[in-house]
Amino acid sequence: MSSRSTYLLYFLLIFIHENLVSNDLLYQLSKQQEDILSAQDAFVVSIDIDKSGVDLKWEIAPKHYLYLRDIKTKRNGLDVKYHVRNSNQSKYDDAFFGNVLILKEKFEISILIPDIVNNTQDTITVDYRGCAEAGFCYPMETLSFRISDKIL
Repeated sequence: MSSRSTYLLYFLLIFIHENLVSNDLLYQLSKQQEDILSAQDAFVVSIDIDKSGVDLKWEIAPKHYLYLRDIKTKRNGLDVKYHVRNSNQSKYDDAFFGNVLILKEKFEISILIPDIVNNTQDTITVDYRGCAEAGFCYPMETLSFRISDKIL
């Protein structure tokens, strides 16, 4: 075999090997993308309203979490405080935000609204953001509803 044929065979083998590796990498990336849940599936929110205010309950998919610091609540466009209940909070060393508190599995927040029966036209807005442990972070999600739309 001539040296020219040897070089050609060598480069052909490298080319085939690189394509196999690239195809495997593309397959892995496409498989990982298929495994990514939508934000609505990763962070399922239900809303309950009673005479004292609004309760929001999150069911968080396995291997997902929400940033506590990114939960913001508003009533008619103005910031309003909330209370976290039944939560599984833990500290997390985030590459971008440093040490933060995250929420996993499920939790609730309560927004107290005195005299809610006279404020049924009020609008509640909740912003939140979370990530999958696989390294994918979701953009900020916004949930907005009028109290009267949630009262049966």
